[in-house]
Amino acid sequence: MKRFVVIVSIVIFVSGCGETVRQPIKFNHKKHVDMGIGCDTCHIYVKEQPFAGLPKIEICLGCHEAPITKSAEEEKIRDFKKRDIELRWTKLTNLPDYVYFSHRRHVGIAKLDCKGCHGDIAEMPVPPERALVSLKMGDCIDCHRKKKAKTDCIYCHR
Repeated sequence: MKRFVVIVSIVIFVSGCGETVRQPIKFNHKKHVDMGIGCDTCHIYVKEQPFAGLPKIEICLGCHEAPITKSAEEEKIRDFKKRDIELRWTKLTNLPDYVYFSHRRHVGIAKLDCKGCHGDIAEMPVPPERALVSLKMGDCIDCHRKKKAKTDCIYCHR
């Protein structure tokens, strides 16, 4: 029994570990989504390119050039601009190099919801420290079968 508890504890510890990331601004996705701002407002390439894109400071300044709130996080945007510091967001979802994924095909053409692959980020008041969904090949295959999309290896593995 003692050995079982030790093994389970190790598994729980290791699965809870992993690289965590800190973003330059504690961006409140929920607040922006509740205001009717869609993912494609900030992730400007999501419907037309293979990659979604991470927001440049100019996108943030489109709304936040002048203060809207008294948030210190909002003030960081203007401070970064004043000091000519680029926003360096850290990607949360990283696929292996041998996997090809196109946001344009999935979001722009197939009209899939971001939540399916990225989880409930839209409901989060602070950025997650790691991806909310750990995508495995089986997840993609299951979705493709459900949507009656092609499952030939060549479409994703290049």
